[in-house]
Amino acid sequence: MRKKILLEIQASVREEGSISRRLSRKFIDEWYSYNPNIKHVIRDVGINPPAHPTELWTKANSTVPEERTLEMRDALAASEELINELLLADYILLGIPIYNHGVPSNFKAYIDNIVRINRTFKFDRNSLTFHGLVKSKKVLIINPSAANYSSQTPMSSMDFCEPYLRTIFNYIGITDIECVKVPDQFMPEEIRNKAIENADAQLIELAKNW
Repeated sequence: MRKKILLEIQASVREEGSISRRLSRKFIDEWYSYNPNIKHVIRDVGINPPAHPTELWTKANSTVPEERTLEMRDALAASEELINELLLADYILLGIPIYNHGVPSNFKAYIDNIVRINRTFKFDRNSLTFHGLVKSKKVLIINPSAANYSSQTPMSSMDFCEPYLRTIFNYIGITDIECVKVPDQFMPEEIRNKAIENADAQLIELAKNW
Protein backbone atom coordinates (compact mmCIF):
# COMPACT_ATOMS: atom_id res chain seq x y z
CA MET A 1 0.00 0.00 0.00
CA ARG A 2 1.51 3.30 -1.09
CA LYS A 3 1.93 6.26 1.22
CA LYS A 4 -0.48 9.13 0.70
CA ILE A 5 1.14 12.22 -0.78
CA LEU A 6 1.02 15.88 0.24
CA LEU A 7 1.94 18.12 -2.69
CA GLU A 8 3.04 21.55 -1.47
CA ILE A 9 3.03 24.26 -4.13
CA GLN A 10 4.61 27.61 -3.27
CA ALA A 11 4.09 30.65 -5.49
CA SER A 12 5.73 33.51 -3.57
CA VAL A 13 8.75 35.01 -5.31
CA ARG A 14 10.23 35.69 -1.88
CA GLU A 15 12.20 33.06 0.02
CA GLU A 16 12.83 35.30 3.05
CA GLY A 17 9.93 37.12 4.66
CA SER A 18 7.24 35.16 2.83
CA ILE A 19 4.10 34.80 4.96
CA SER A 20 2.68 32.02 2.79
CA ARG A 21 5.88 29.99 3.12
CA ARG A 22 6.14 30.56 6.86
CA LEU A 23 2.53 29.58 7.55
CA SER A 24 2.79 26.58 5.23
CA ARG A 25 5.75 25.25 7.18
CA LYS A 26 3.94 25.72 10.48
CA PHE A 27 0.80 24.03 9.15
CA ILE A 28 2.73 21.06 7.77
CA ASP A 29 4.58 20.56 11.04
CA GLU A 30 1.27 20.57 12.93
CA TRP A 31 -0.51 18.40 10.37
CA TYR A 32 2.31 15.83 10.42
CA SER A 33 1.73 15.29 14.13
CA TYR A 34 -1.65 13.82 13.16
CA ASN A 35 -0.53 12.27 9.84
CA PRO A 36 3.04 11.02 10.25
CA ASN A 37 3.00 8.53 7.36
CA ILE A 38 2.61 11.02 4.54
CA LYS A 39 5.07 11.60 1.70
CA HIS A 40 5.81 15.31 1.26
CA VAL A 41 6.55 16.66 -2.24
CA ILE A 42 7.42 20.33 -2.83
CA ARG A 43 6.88 22.19 -6.11
CA ASP A 44 8.25 25.73 -5.85
CA VAL A 45 6.87 27.68 -8.79
CA GLY A 46 7.75 30.97 -7.10
CA ILE A 47 11.49 30.36 -7.33
CA ASN A 48 11.44 27.94 -10.29
CA PRO A 49 8.41 28.81 -12.43
CA PRO A 50 7.43 26.54 -15.32
CA ALA A 51 7.76 27.83 -18.85
CA HIS A 52 4.75 29.46 -20.44
CA PRO A 53 2.99 27.50 -23.18
CA THR A 54 4.21 28.22 -26.71
CA GLU A 55 2.72 27.79 -30.17
CA LEU A 56 4.37 24.36 -30.44
CA TRP A 57 3.07 23.45 -26.98
CA THR A 58 -0.46 24.39 -28.02
CA LYS A 59 -0.21 22.41 -31.26
CA ALA A 60 1.15 19.39 -29.39
CA ASN A 61 -1.60 19.60 -26.80
CA SER A 62 -4.30 19.51 -29.49
CA THR A 63 -2.67 16.55 -31.27
CA VAL A 64 -3.61 13.02 -30.15
CA PRO A 65 -0.68 11.42 -28.28
CA GLU A 66 0.04 8.71 -30.84
CA GLU A 67 0.45 11.34 -33.59
CA ARG A 68 2.79 13.68 -31.73
CA THR A 69 6.28 14.17 -33.07
CA LEU A 70 9.34 13.93 -30.85
CA GLU A 71 9.49 17.72 -30.84
CA MET A 72 5.88 17.88 -29.67
CA ARG A 73 6.49 15.37 -26.90
CA ASP A 74 9.50 17.37 -25.76
CA ALA A 75 7.39 20.55 -25.71
CA LEU A 76 4.87 18.86 -23.39
CA ALA A 77 7.38 17.01 -21.19
CA ALA A 78 7.42 19.53 -18.33
CA SER A 79 3.63 19.81 -18.41
CA GLU A 80 3.32 16.01 -18.25
CA GLU A 81 5.60 15.94 -15.22
CA LEU A 82 3.49 18.55 -13.42
CA ILE A 83 0.23 16.77 -14.25
CA ASN A 84 1.51 13.36 -13.16
CA GLU A 85 2.70 14.91 -9.88
CA LEU A 86 -0.73 16.47 -9.34
CA LEU A 87 -2.60 13.25 -10.15
CA LEU A 88 -0.51 11.27 -7.65
CA ALA A 89 -1.18 13.72 -4.80
CA ASP A 90 -3.90 13.12 -2.22
CA TYR A 91 -3.53 16.50 -0.50
CA ILE A 92 -2.50 19.79 -2.11
CA LEU A 93 -1.27 22.73 -0.05
CA LEU A 94 -1.05 26.01 -1.95
CA GLY A 95 0.92 29.00 -0.68
CA ILE A 96 -0.52 31.72 -2.92
CA PRO A 97 0.02 35.40 -2.08
CA ILE A 98 -2.18 37.91 -3.88
CA TYR A 99 -0.28 40.01 -6.41
CA ASN A 100 -2.24 42.92 -7.93
CA HIS A 101 -5.57 41.42 -6.88
CA GLY A 102 -4.90 38.03 -8.50
CA VAL A 103 -2.58 35.01 -8.54
CA PRO A 104 1.15 35.50 -9.20
CA SER A 105 2.06 35.17 -12.88
CA ASN A 106 4.41 32.27 -12.13
CA PHE A 107 1.49 30.33 -10.63
CA LYS A 108 -0.67 31.19 -13.66
CA ALA A 109 2.02 29.56 -15.81
CA TYR A 110 1.72 26.47 -13.61
CA ILE A 111 -2.08 26.43 -14.08
CA ASP A 112 -1.71 26.79 -17.85
CA ASN A 113 0.56 23.73 -17.81
CA ILE A 114 -1.77 21.50 -15.80
CA VAL A 115 -5.19 22.43 -17.21
CA ARG A 116 -5.15 20.31 -20.36
CA ILE A 117 -7.91 18.65 -22.32
CA ASN A 118 -8.05 14.86 -21.92
CA ARG A 119 -5.49 15.03 -19.12
CA THR A 120 -7.17 17.01 -16.36
CA PHE A 121 -10.54 17.72 -17.99
CA LYS A 122 -12.72 16.45 -20.82
CA PHE A 123 -15.07 18.29 -23.15
CA ASP A 124 -18.26 16.59 -24.32
CA ARG A 125 -19.05 17.93 -27.80
CA ASN A 126 -22.59 16.54 -27.71
CA SER A 127 -23.68 18.19 -24.47
CA LEU A 128 -21.12 21.05 -24.70
CA THR A 129 -20.09 20.39 -21.10
CA PHE A 130 -16.76 20.10 -19.33
CA HIS A 131 -15.87 17.30 -16.91
CA GLY A 132 -12.97 17.38 -14.46
CA LEU A 133 -10.69 14.33 -14.34
CA VAL A 134 -8.80 15.14 -11.11
CA LYS A 135 -10.77 13.48 -8.33
CA SER A 136 -10.57 12.61 -4.62
CA LYS A 137 -8.17 15.35 -3.58
CA LYS A 138 -8.22 17.99 -0.86
CA VAL A 139 -6.85 21.49 -1.40
CA LEU A 140 -5.81 24.01 1.25
CA ILE A 141 -4.96 27.54 0.13
CA ILE A 142 -2.91 29.87 2.33
CA ASN A 143 -3.67 33.29 0.88
CA PRO A 144 -1.81 36.38 2.19
CA SER A 145 -2.67 39.80 0.81
CA ALA A 146 -1.64 43.42 1.27
CA ALA A 147 -5.28 44.52 1.52
CA ASN A 148 -8.38 43.16 3.23
CA TYR A 149 -10.80 41.66 0.71
CA SER A 150 -13.49 40.55 3.15
CA SER A 151 -17.14 41.19 2.27
CA GLN A 152 -17.28 44.03 4.82
CA THR A 153 -14.66 46.10 2.97
CA PRO A 154 -14.72 48.22 -0.23
CA MET A 155 -12.03 45.88 -1.64
CA SER A 156 -14.26 42.78 -1.63
CA SER A 157 -15.08 42.98 -5.35
CA MET A 158 -11.37 43.19 -6.23
CA ASP A 159 -10.37 39.73 -5.02
CA PHE A 160 -9.64 37.85 -8.25
CA CYS A 161 -7.47 35.26 -6.49
CA GLU A 162 -9.63 32.97 -4.34
CA PRO A 163 -12.60 32.95 -6.78
CA TYR A 164 -10.21 32.11 -9.62
CA LEU A 165 -8.53 29.32 -7.66
CA ARG A 166 -11.88 27.78 -6.69
CA THR A 167 -13.13 28.04 -10.27
CA ILE A 168 -10.06 26.49 -11.88
CA PHE A 169 -9.78 23.62 -9.40
CA ASN A 170 -13.52 22.90 -9.63
CA TYR A 171 -13.06 22.89 -13.40
CA ILE A 172 -10.54 20.04 -13.26
CA GLY A 173 -12.59 18.13 -10.69
CA ILE A 174 -11.39 19.28 -7.24
CA THR A 175 -14.20 20.59 -5.04
CA ASP A 176 -12.89 19.97 -1.49
CA ILE A 177 -11.17 23.34 -0.98
CA GLU A 178 -10.30 25.31 2.15
CA CYS A 179 -8.92 28.85 1.99
CA VAL A 180 -7.22 30.64 4.90
CA LYS A 181 -6.92 34.37 4.30
CA VAL A 182 -4.06 36.46 5.75
CA PRO A 183 -5.12 40.06 5.05
CA ASP A 184 -3.67 43.48 5.91
CA GLN A 185 -0.02 42.69 5.25
CA PHE A 186 0.72 46.33 4.27
CA MET A 187 -0.87 47.65 7.43
CA PRO A 188 0.98 48.68 10.64
CA GLU A 189 2.80 45.88 12.44
CA GLU A 190 0.16 45.34 15.13
CA ILE A 191 -2.62 44.84 12.57
CA ARG A 192 -0.40 42.74 10.31
CA ASN A 193 0.66 40.44 13.12
CA LYS A 194 -2.91 40.02 14.34
CA ALA A 195 -3.95 38.79 10.88
CA ILE A 196 -1.06 36.29 10.90
CA GLU A 197 -2.02 35.07 14.37
CA ASN A 198 -5.63 34.58 13.29
CA ALA A 199 -4.57 32.62 10.24
CA ASP A 200 -2.17 30.53 12.33
CA ALA A 201 -4.99 29.64 14.74
CA GLN A 202 -7.23 28.61 11.84
CA LEU A 203 -4.49 26.41 10.40
CA ILE A 204 -3.78 24.71 13.74
CA GLU A 205 -7.47 23.85 14.00
CA LEU A 206 -7.62 22.68 10.39
CA ALA A 207 -4.59 20.42 10.91
CA LYS A 208 -6.64 18.21 13.23
CA ASN A 209 -9.17 17.20 10.61
CA TRP A 210 -7.80 18.05 7.16
